Formats: sequence, C-alpha cells, structure tokens
Amino acid sequence: MIDHIHRGDKRNERTMPGLAGTSLGHYRLKERLGWGGMSEVYLAYDEQMQREVAIKMVSSTHAEYIERFHREAEAISKLHHAHILPALDYGEQEPWHYLVMPHIENGTLREQLMRGPLTLEEAGALLEQIAGALQFAHNEGIIHRDIKPSNILMRDDHYVYLADFGLAKSLEGGSTITQTGNLLGTPEYMAPELADGPATTSSDLYALGILLYQMVTGELPFSGETPIAVYWKQLRDLPKPPSKVNPAIPRAIEYVILRILDKKPQHRFQTANELAEAYIHALTFPDQVVEEKEEHVVFPSLYSTTSMNGDAAEQATPTPIVPLQDERLVLPNDPLTAPSAGPQVVPQRRRKLMRGVVPQTMRRRGSRMAPLPPYTPEPMAPIATQVQVPTRRRRLRYRRRNRVLISIMVVLVMLLLVIVVILLLAYVNK
Repeated sequence: MIDHIHRGDKRNERTMPGLAGTSLGHYRLKERLGWGGMSEVYLAYDEQMQREVAIKMVSSTHAEYIERFHREAEAISKLHHAHILPALDYGEQEPWHYLVMPHIENGTLREQLMRGPLTLEEAGALLEQIAGALQFAHNEGIIHRDIKPSNILMRDDHYVYLADFGLAKSLEGGSTITQTGNLLGTPEYMAPELADGPATTSSDLYALGILLYQMVTGELPFSGETPIAVYWKQLRDLPKPPSKVNPAIPRAIEYVILRILDKKPQHRFQTANELAEAYIHALTFPDQVVEEKEEHVVFPSLYSTTSMNGDAAEQATPTPIVPLQDERLVLPNDPLTAPSAGPQVVPQRRRKLMRGVVPQTMRRRGSRMAPLPPYTPEPMAPIATQVQVPTRRRRLRYRRRNRVLISIMVVLVMLLLVIVVILLLAYVNK
C-alpha cells in the first residue's frame, strides 16, 4: 500500500539509503516516488525496453510483507483488464524483492480528491471504470481488500487504473483478514462484517461505496482520531446523507450510495457492475422509480443527519478529511458483542426496489406517481413505515383465478343448453 507519493521528498531516506543510481537487473533506479508500510516505489529506467517504469520494492527481511508481495504479483499476473495496472516483471535481488509496473505520471485519485469533490458526471465516469476492473477481478476469483483513492492511479483526469493487490485474497481460499483479533486494512474503507468474518466481494463493494461517497462529497462518511475509533463508527453509526454534505446530489444518487453502505451485505448491490449501472441510471433519471418487486415491501425513511449515538460533533460543518494510513487494528473486545455507549439500532430489512428514489407511496401500475415531497430528514434514527403494495404475482394469481371461474361458468352454461335441447327433443318425440 503506497499512500505517500512525494516526488523528490528526502524524508525517511534512511529506509533504503543509496538506492538511487543503483540497478536491479536491467532496471536503473532514478528516484524514489513514494513509500508505505515496508515497501517503497522507485522511478526506474528499463535499459532493455528503453522506457521508464515504476518498481515496488520490499526487503526480504520482512517475511510477512514478502508473502503479501508474492500474493500481489500472483494476483496481477491473472488479471488482464484495461483498468487494472498490469505487472511487467517480478524479480529478486538480495535483499530486495521487486515488482515492475508501468509508470503512471499523474498521481492518484487521493491527490485529486484533496483538491475537492468531483462532479456527479465525473464520479460516474470513474466509478464505471473502477467497478469494471473490480468486477473482472471478482469474476477471476480475486478479492482486492484495499479499495481506496490512493490505490486508484490517474493516467489523466478521465482514465484510471485499479492498483495495489497487496492484500488480495483468492475466493477459493487463502489467509483471512482477521488474525488473532487483528484487522488489516484502511479503517475508513473497511466493511463492518470484517470484524468477525473474512473478506468477500461484498466488503470490496462497501469500500467502493465509501470511495463513491468521497468522490461526490469530498469527505469520508466515517472519521476519527484513531483507527479503532474510525472502525467503531463503521460498526455502529449511519453515514450522514450525502445531500447534507453536497446539496447538488439528487435523492436517486443518495439512495444508491446509502444502499451500498448498508451494514448488512445482503442489502447492498451484489456486484460492482450492478452498483455502477444503478448510479448511472440515477444520474440519468434522478427522480425515476424503477421496477416493482414480487412481495410486500418496507419503505424505510432516509437516514437522519445525526449518528445513532447522537454525536453533536457529527452535525458540525464538515471539513476535508485525510484517511488514516493502513494499520493493524486490535479490537479490545468483540465489536459485535461489546457494550455500546448508546442504544444500537439495526436498520429494518429492505429489498432491492429501484435504482432511484424510494417513494413514500406507490400506486397501482398504470396510474401516475404522486409527486415526490421535499426531502426533510427526521431528527432520529431511521424508522420504517410498512406500506402494502399489490404485486405482480398477486395480480397474476387474480387473473388466473378469474380465467378458471369463467371457464367453469362456460362449461355449466353449455351443459344447461345440452340438457334443454335433450328435453325439447324428448317432448317433441312424444
């Protein structure tokens, strides 16, 4: 994980002293581009191909990081996608292990977001690219586990690469994200279920949802002074509605973002492509309700502006927040059973209803939708109002029953006619 990109920065130079000007195989190191954890990235010149490349290096004295490094190289070797940063070479030269990648000069999405939020259209364009790359990785059985802005490289303002598979995990097995009470990752982007379970595709989607929230608002939904404080908020608090941070966000897009940030994985979008499609649809039709489902549903009110614990500080005017660095989080107790400072409210179960706005009422098909009222969040935890909606399955059942009744009536009428004819013939013959 490379979170620090400082071209020409001389801080921490003692970590890998004297490497600039040396060579790894046919790669001549020119200058250090950044560092993070136990790895560093150097700008190098490939003397065989005569091009500049980026080389990520890890010392062989750090066994745990070497294992992750091998995992990253193995994961990237399986992934060939237009928006996944490819690996050009992998090698060892004691005491270093190194991974060679294309040199992307325009920095990361993290640097761009530090200048302010993106427009809704810009966020949608980047979301489609990142989601496409993540969907491809998931289809290949790879979970990224570290989706965040510093792992999104910018070729230019409109084209991005998903990078850094250092925490990647195979869906078929491998190490889990929980090890003896430790959590590995960036707390601001870690899904709640990682507290007591392995990483899944849904936890990747949750991190992508945090990234989407950050792209359109310019700030993170959960922040704190320490990594553990941030993750407690991931477990217990509801995100502030994005429209309260950026009033330009329509309710349709807000619904998409809040849904992907649901605490329960089964209530989120189930694939990266589904999330991207829902966002683009909401962007195109900001007030349109999409598709009716086959069961009675519960329409929850949108989240309030305060957290579940009612923190007054959360209601203050937001300021740009820089994520904490990757760290191990040591939970003092089981976060799912530890006592809470306030009452814990579990969101009501809801089903996938639309790619737009959740209405308060819905009429039968064929009637016109009631106009959407202005969105005014309630000053309390979300309360669900149950509304019974006639469904397609029920209508089909009514139609089928009506057809059967009509058929029976026709048969009875025919029988009566036959009986009448027989009686008339008998009477005439007499």
